Amino acid sequence: MGQITNTRIISVILFLVLTGILVYWQPEPNVAKKRLTLSQTLGNIDGWNNDGFFMLDEKILGILELDDYVNYNYSIGEKTISLYIGYYYTSKKVGAAHSPLVCFPGQGWTLSNSENKSLKIGKEEINFAQMVASIGPRKELLIYWFQAYERTSTGTFFQKLNTLWSKFKNRREDNAFVRITVPFKEKSPADAYDTGVKFIKAFYPRFFEYVKENYN
Repeated sequence: MGQITNTRIISVILFLVLTGILVYWQPEPNVAKKRLTLSQTLGNIDGWNNDGFFMLDEKILGILELDDYVNYNYSIGEKTISLYIGYYYTSKKVGAAHSPLVCFPGQGWTLSNSENKSLKIGKEEINFAQMVASIGPRKELLIYWFQAYERTSTGTFFQKLNTLWSKFKNRREDNAFVRITVPFKEKSPADAYDTGVKFIKAFYPRFFEYVKENYN
């Protein structure tokens, strides 16, 4: 028992030391420059119809402190999804995005069936959370993650660590919150999930290129 406790203490100390090194000993970050806006990049997704861009309220924009964002609806046949991405160029705004665990209940939604999953697309792995949000007769499947340059996580704690690591390793601070919403009525959450995964496979490679892009 004592050995386990000592191991945990040592792990915590090493973690704190590593965090300190990353915070105080790191190169100057390279703030990315993009050729196109996020909405221009994701305006056309292969196999999906773009059903329009929806502007966020000025008050919300002020709260979120966004550097760029996209808020599109897409459809394929009778299936529809909404994509929201709040994008930030620097680590100063890590944590500005609000988790659905906070936002949705505050707006009267009930959340259930929360689960963390991962999806492999090419060489990249996306770690994401999913849950069912309901309000009255309305039900939606939420799929979301926090992007920290090339890494993904299901919460802000690891997003901050990943952004810090990227700032040290890659001299890049790009970070974002990605949410895909799939409404469903008579269909099951499993059907909505399949639709969400199909969309992720179509849009993520293009989004990942945008994340990695930087020109002088």
